[in-house]
Amino acid sequence: MERVIAHIDIDYFYAQVEEVENPALRERPVAVCVFSGRTEDSGVVATANYRARELGVSSGMPIALARRKLEGKDPVMIRMDHAKYEVISERVMQILRAEADVLEQTGIDEAFLDLTKRAGSDYEAARATAEGVKRSVFDGEHLTCSVGIGRSKVVAKLASDKAKPGGIVIVPPDATMSFMKDLPVADLYGVGPKSSEALRGLGIGTIGELAACQLSSLEKTFGRKFAVYLHDAANGADADPVTENKGPSQLMRVITLKQNTTDAETSMEQLAEAVADLRRRLQSQNLSFRTVTAIAILTDLSTKTRSKTFETPIDDLSIVESDILDLFEDLSGSVDREFRRVGIRVSDLRSDQDQSSLSEFLQPAK
Repeated sequence: MERVIAHIDIDYFYAQVEEVENPALRERPVAVCVFSGRTEDSGVVATANYRARELGVSSGMPIALARRKLEGKDPVMIRMDHAKYEVISERVMQILRAEADVLEQTGIDEAFLDLTKRAGSDYEAARATAEGVKRSVFDGEHLTCSVGIGRSKVVAKLASDKAKPGGIVIVPPDATMSFMKDLPVADLYGVGPKSSEALRGLGIGTIGELAACQLSSLEKTFGRKFAVYLHDAANGADADPVTENKGPSQLMRVITLKQNTTDAETSMEQLAEAVADLRRRLQSQNLSFRTVTAIAILTDLSTKTRSKTFETPIDDLSIVESDILDLFEDLSGSVDREFRRVGIRVSDLRSDQDQSSLSEFLQPAK
């Protein structure tokens, strides 16, 4: 059965999230930044919207340089809010997981999906799935994403890069080499600056040139394992499977409220089933957690969170429900809009084997 692998990449994720929360930003250059705190402009750009990119701003650029490039262009420099982006990322991954045979999340804003069984190795059926995924992500989170589909992870990733922003690129098996051969070798998944420089030293500048290179020549420079990967990847023949991540780093449930509110107790009442579900999932997987987070998505679609971290792992969510209520009360007092959706997240997960948990100390003696 011919494999059908998709790679999905949320377009300029951090900046797009900010645009969803504040649509007025869409006409302005936006850079989401990691500020170091040493000076007002110290730190780097994490990502930028396409308006800022057109003006020369790119990821990893020093903030001071980005400001100079955007001078006079009415720029917006936003401090990165990783907790907010993680919440939205998890919701997107839940949408993607429902559409895939297997999902492998590779970053906060991207994932590989194995669609082989779902699509029956039919690339037109895979296109329909990709279109449905894009609609679901946009309807659920108002975010656009780019989708690439091919017979391997490498081909799918190259295709999604070509699909940006917001498109779909399908590379059927018989079109794989014609699609790849003229692309720069630096575009190949897993080829970093050092590997790219070494390949240039061998006179290899395109993927097609790499595909034509003898494996023995690559082994002398890169060793057997990486040489085999480079050779197979350049020929679109790598068989690396899409693999479900070994274990979750967090568990989360988000619900839509029956009516908008800022009342913490109402939020907790309607979250009761979601809290019970998380409790069962923790127990069934023998997991405990150290951090619990209350999540509120407001009527303007902005996301606010409050978290509490415990010194000792907890394996029973019910014993910290009062802490969750306190977090929602804190959120209620800090926002000027009502809650539209609310959620609960547990993170810093770990196996309960061979460890004590806070529950042991909080439960009454029998």
